[in-house]
Amino acid sequence: MNPNVLIIGGGSAGVAAAIAAARQGADTLLVERNGFFGGTGTASLVHSFCGLYVMPPTPDAAAKIANPGLPVELEHELLAQGIAHGPLRMGKVDVLMHQPARLALFYDQWCSRQPNLKVLLHTKVIDAAVAGNRISEVTLHCRGTTWKLRPRTVVDASGDAMLAAVVHHPWAQTPAQELQRPAYIVGLGGVDPGAFTGDGPLKISGCLARAIKDQQLPAAAAGAHFRAGTTNHEAFLTLDLAGDSPECPFDATDARSLTWVEMQGREVTFAIVDHLRASFEGFAHASVTTLPVCAGIRESRSWIGEAVLTEEDILESRSGDQAIANATWPIELRETARGARLLYPREPKACGIPLGCLRARDLQNVFIAGRCISATHRAQASIRVMGTALATGQAAGMAAALTVGDTPTIAQHVRHLLSQNEG
Repeated sequence: MNPNVLIIGGGSAGVAAAIAAARQGADTLLVERNGFFGGTGTASLVHSFCGLYVMPPTPDAAAKIANPGLPVELEHELLAQGIAHGPLRMGKVDVLMHQPARLALFYDQWCSRQPNLKVLLHTKVIDAAVAGNRISEVTLHCRGTTWKLRPRTVVDASGDAMLAAVVHHPWAQTPAQELQRPAYIVGLGGVDPGAFTGDGPLKISGCLARAIKDQQLPAAAAGAHFRAGTTNHEAFLTLDLAGDSPECPFDATDARSLTWVEMQGREVTFAIVDHLRASFEGFAHASVTTLPVCAGIRESRSWIGEAVLTEEDILESRSGDQAIANATWPIELRETARGARLLYPREPKACGIPLGCLRARDLQNVFIAGRCISATHRAQASIRVMGTALATGQAAGMAAALTVGDTPTIAQHVRHLLSQNEG
């Protein structure tokens, strides 16, 4: 298999990149290390699409999709099939709530409808070769079997800049003390929906705080918050973790750190549910029904691209003739496990992400999508969300399907293709 376009990673960014490339007529291969697509939206049980909508200019303004094309198609299909509900206004932003298991099936079916797209699950990239300024060969691996292919272009939608790591291309990594903290999310069943109405969430927080003070729960339980699911008696418990292990500071690319996060996540979430079942009305019949395949990683490596998106770009809502996707989520800082700190744009307008942030510096045939695009630490805290990942994935897939050329020309073509999908 020597595809025109190889997509690494089947999260929302990778799926969008693969579909966009295939619809442009490119022979496309999408590889995913897990047994299903969706990334954090399925494997990590992140149950809301953030960044899918523009920031409402007024409190009573209707929700509006931020990017044309695949984001619009996804919202329409998920709502029509009962996989999602919303949009739901949360403060100054809108989100689309979805069911992670059904999202995985939807992505299967979405990909299967594309005649130019082949997919491989349980497959990961373990090596690649560079010749001149191009990726010339990529080595794939599945359960002890390896094989090589020679794609024309590659899109890294791995979330961890995996391709940059294996070819020793420069990448950026935030210092451990500032790195966005991980989240461990579990699905709950048997929860009384009334537990989340009125002052219910405040009472739950108080119950947990007293238990921590009385040493009935570990201090890490302070990072817990709950949200009702899309079906009756379903809920999600999200636990923000500091991530620092006894062996090392938090590092989302270090096996020791990741092992600690996964094991602590399970231990603390089960302890929380057991405590609430014994002591809080509405949780008497609650149980953990779904564990994540892996904890939700918010930040690891980022590519060094031809351009770098910055905090000021987001806050000033900057855009330009190279912009190929809109970022509409606030800068969501989670540098501790004590909850989010949000920095909003000075005006409720989108920031345009230039194609240069989706194109690797010095590698002509490499594009990037999702949370590992070329961005500073604080800008990444805005663009990492799934709605924006869909948009950068779509743009990267379109760009990869075009004949490789200079960035301004490719950006112009992508903008033209996207304009045909508006409305």
